[in-house]
Amino acid sequence: MAGAVHDLLESAPGSQDRLGRLAGVEARQMDRAVSRFHAHATERGLEAVVGGLYLVKTGELSDQTFGPSGRDAVRDAARELALRGDEGRARALYEILLHVSPPETRADVQAHLDALTAWTKDQASALPPVVAAGMLESNAVSRRVFEPSKVALDEAVTVTGEWITRGLALRRAVHERTASPSREEVGEAVRAIQTGASVLIALYLRDADAIGALRALDRVEARDLAGKNLVHALEVVADKPDAAKWLEVLHALAPSNQEREEEQGLDDRELLRAATVGIAMEAYRLDPTLPESAIVLAAALQELGLAEVSPALLGDAVRAHRDPRTIGGALALTMRSMSLELEAEDTDGARRAYTAGLPLLAIADKTAPSLGVTPSPARVRAMMGEIEMRDGRLDAARELLTQAAGTEKSGDVLLQLARIALHDGKVAAAKEALQGALAAQDTAHDPALRGEILLTISDVSREEGDPGGAREPLSTALQELAGARNAPTPDERARVERVLSRVLDRFGAPQRAQQALERAYEATPHDKKQLAVTLGQLLARALVRGDIVAARDGLGRALGAELGNDDIVYYALWVRLLERQLHKPSDGVAGRVFSSIVDDGGWPGRLAAFGAGKIKPEELIASAKTETQRTEALFYTAMDRRASGDTKGSDDALKQVVAGSGLDLQEVSIARDLLGNNRLQVAGPLPQDVALP
Repeated sequence: MAGAVHDLLESAPGSQDRLGRLAGVEARQMDRAVSRFHAHATERGLEAVVGGLYLVKTGELSDQTFGPSGRDAVRDAARELALRGDEGRARALYEILLHVSPPETRADVQAHLDALTAWTKDQASALPPVVAAGMLESNAVSRRVFEPSKVALDEAVTVTGEWITRGLALRRAVHERTASPSREEVGEAVRAIQTGASVLIALYLRDADAIGALRALDRVEARDLAGKNLVHALEVVADKPDAAKWLEVLHALAPSNQEREEEQGLDDRELLRAATVGIAMEAYRLDPTLPESAIVLAAALQELGLAEVSPALLGDAVRAHRDPRTIGGALALTMRSMSLELEAEDTDGARRAYTAGLPLLAIADKTAPSLGVTPSPARVRAMMGEIEMRDGRLDAARELLTQAAGTEKSGDVLLQLARIALHDGKVAAAKEALQGALAAQDTAHDPALRGEILLTISDVSREEGDPGGAREPLSTALQELAGARNAPTPDERARVERVLSRVLDRFGAPQRAQQALERAYEATPHDKKQLAVTLGQLLARALVRGDIVAARDGLGRALGAELGNDDIVYYALWVRLLERQLHKPSDGVAGRVFSSIVDDGGWPGRLAAFGAGKIKPEELIASAKTETQRTEALFYTAMDRRASGDTKGSDDALKQVVAGSGLDLQEVSIARDLLGNNRLQVAGPLPQDVALP
């Protein structure tokens, strides 16, 4: 997909080569959209449709453009926007749907269009003229952004011109004291006068049509309303277009500061984004080696659900400009692409983004060490290694992390390599990696990371039957973490307190361990990401200790913080398992969580169905699509046996969980703690020379 989009963007406008490549890209994109809609990932489905539409220029749309899945994808997107009351965008998609639908289904689509048109006219008829003109402008602009047709463009240009004319007329009437408009009318007139010319220009810049934009300004005599710099930039690029001149247009069009950008409405921001993409695509086509146009386009596509494509657009620029800024910017965008795909729970998408960035890494490997590029190639590989590790692909993770550590010693990377080595039974290699992690430069500036490393060293010594060797690094960790509790940022304080809690539990100080978690919770009361980690540790600890009060309290806090279903469903499962294991009547909270999550075939839905007793353990295991999900399913099967009184069967299954590849899973940590039977604690009392609240 990344290579296909790259080739599409370099194709000549109007050529058969471009149309052929466009059809292939759009068909793939609409396949994705349909699969996402079917999986109830509505936002991702919409994102895929919109991203595909932005790649289509005016006049390129045909009934073959979107491939076999096009009709279903556009229909689902249109329905969703209509339900949201987004008339302009919904109309655009219904117009496209009418275009790509077979004749026998067009009557129903036309009925939707007629209803939208009638509703818009009814709304406009009840408004003052300039306000009505503004409403029609917003709808027409929204349609133009999404619909790459001449009809949509002409309508948007016409109503925008009318809107500007009415705004100017109202201003004259006020100056001549022949009208006393309302505040709403004044506000709309001001908007028309201040932004109308830019809107008119941007309508054409979606297709990088500078000549069309200038002609539209002249038709409504609005050149004086457009900024002089923007008009001049358009005149220059219309006379002799090249990539650098198109970037000057972009600089003149975009808001000059953050305050102006925040003042823009949603429609204006969407139109500006469409114009930015149009300009960047044309500048990139004319010169793909220009870093600014490549980076602007890559960043824009990330926001349009095409994150995995972005790295592939940067290769020409990096090859032509091997300087730290260009290489570092390209690697940073690659990491952001991976992160965006990961946030969307698309691990395969993150892999594709990394693969698309491999040519950038090859260039950076040759030049980065001497230039001090940030982020480094090692950091990119480490990020992908961490992703593979979370996904249970330990062989791939080991290879990537080893490559990263070979060129840049990182405490975090070496810690992960040590954990993999321990999983493989290679204790000597793990110890070597842990000592390297302690000596790494980043470890010295990260107390939480250093605490994690010392905690792991202690665990290794304990497993080897060396209680004295286990106590020494644990005591060091306790002392250092206690001294680092006043870290400069809330995130750092929360991390320090969470590691401190684990160290205190190792020393057999459960009350103080709980207090550390409370301080972690208080450090980031509004950060959902940090809260999820803290509450996850709190609830997991409650499950291991059989503390139903703490578990229920943690679930209540998670619900109060409005954490996502991807976190809440696990917490509810742990509470329900504890209730069953302790033979306590349910307080009903976990059940309400399960009933609120739809079993749509996705993993959270399957877990909720299991928690509600709607599917059996073997059905949950059969639902697992990844190694990580399979490990989780095995864990909940084991815990189901435990709650039913089958301790031996539970322990056997928990051993399989620990032996599995899900090293980063909370379930694996819980399983290890449950099997430890207090053997995780070190001998002797808590050191007395450590100051704790």
